[in-house]
Formats: sequence, C-alpha cells, structure tokens
Amino acid sequence: MTRKIFSPFDSLLAELRRPLREIPLATYPEFTGCTRADVHDGLQGQGGLFLASDMAKTLRLAPGMRIMDLGSGRGATAVFLARKYGVRVFAVDEYKPDSVFERSGARELSDLIAPVRADARQLPFAEGFFDRIFCMNAHFYFATDDLYPPYILKFLKPDGEMVIGGPCYRDELTADTPEEFLLEFPACLAVHSPLWWKRHFERSKEAVVIASELHPRGVEFWEDRVKFLLETEDCSTMPKGRLGMIRDILRMLLRDHDGFVSHFILHLRKGAPDKLSLPTPANVTPPSATAGR
Repeated sequence: MTRKIFSPFDSLLAELRRPLREIPLATYPEFTGCTRADVHDGLQGQGGLFLASDMAKTLRLAPGMRIMDLGSGRGATAVFLARKYGVRVFAVDEYKPDSVFERSGARELSDLIAPVRADARQLPFAEGFFDRIFCMNAHFYFATDDLYPPYILKFLKPDGEMVIGGPCYRDELTADTPEEFLLEFPACLAVHSPLWWKRHFERSKEAVVIASELHPRGVEFWEDRVKFLLETEDCSTMPKGRLGMIRDILRMLLRDHDGFVSHFILHLRKGAPDKLSLPTPANVTPPSATAGR
C-alpha cells in the first residue's frame, strides 16, 4: 500500500507536470517474484538492484569466482551477486560490512559472502586475488586519484574484469553548469562523465576499457528512486537529510531537460591494451520504447 505524497513536495511535483517514472519490474525477468522494496531496500544512491544487475551482466560471472564488492554498504549487492551467480563475494566497506548478514536470506549464503572492513585505499588482499571487481555508487568517493586505477587493478588476476556503475554527468562540469545539477555539493565535484572515467583508467596502461557509456535508464533511476521513497516512507518522520535529497533531485529534474545528470557503467579488462582480445560489450536492459521525459 502506498502513502500519499507529503505536501513539502507537492509544488515541485506539480511543476514537473508529469508523473515520476517507475522502472517496471517486468523489464528485469531476474526479479520475477520480487517487490520494489526488494530492489531498493538497503541501498544508497539510485538504480537499486536494477543497476546492479545490468553491471553484473557485463562480467560473465561463473560459480566459484572471487568477487570484490567494493564499497558494498549494507550488503544488498553482495547478497544479490552470491545468490544469483554462486560467486564468492568479499563485501568490502569502511564502516559496517557485517550488516550484510542482517539482510533477509543472507545467513544461508554465509559460505559465499565474506564481510571485510577496510578502506578502499588500504585493501588487505594479495595481488591478483580476484577474478572480478564490482563497484556501485561508491567509486567517486575514492577512485578519482590518478594513482587509484593502477592500485585497484593490481588486485585483479591477469585478464580479470572490473565494472563500475553510478551517477555521472553526460559531459564535464563547467562554470556555466546550473546550480541545480550540483547534487550533494561538494561531493558532486568528484562525479564525472563516462569519457572522463574511460580516460582515467586507460592512462594506467594496465587495462582496456571495453565500454564506458551512459545507462539507457540513467535519468529514470533518479525518478524511480524518488518515487519509491515517496510512496513507501512517511515524509513527516523522514530524516532531514533524505528530505533534502528528494527536494534537490526534484529541482534537478525540473531543470535538466536533456539528461545531463544521469548514470553510467564502465567495464574494463586488466591487461596490456595491445594484448587483449575484447569481448562484445553486454547489453543492458533498454527502456521502453514509449518511455519519454
């Protein structure tokens, strides 16, 4: 049962002049039998398990692989990866990685999930330990340093793969960028374009970026998340920070008419650029042909 939208956002929603878009569960068959709460609960940022699933599809995962879930938060993505693919997930987070086992059904996956409390810049693993690295809605907090790509890549096996997904700008910020686009300032200054991230990792000369592209539902992810929160939480008791986030996203959506503020996925493979045979980039689930802004 959904709740009525609380009045602080009525005027902004009226200005939007259309309903907030919701990503249909039916467009992701892997979530058959799930609810929207299953997709969103316990996740920070936008995209939910929709984004996580599209990221995972790029990695050609197989049972038994060792995966680093970097910046795993409360463990929703770690549980998803272990349950769906049978991979061994090391859920790395600086704060409370053990909270992964508070999630429904996580205990039964305890042989596949290992919570690791660690700073993303001081990881306690041997070089070449992982088959894959997965990082969703966290990379901009620690990965923008020029020295970070060669650092994180050393934990991958030769020909290992990494996927990053999260918020982005279609192009780099300029002095003329509207103030409404600067979500969570100054953290937004570490949010970049897909092309920026591609060049950032290519400069290491230790990997080839297979794809770094806007997600076809990148704008919808903002709307879908806000719609879910407004329909499932009581705004009168919502934390001030979350209320402010919703307000700022709605203001951004009102100003952004062409998808400048979006989400992206970067997929790379470790190895010298001239020695790699690259796979065809995996397709993510496209939006409905009738979906429009």
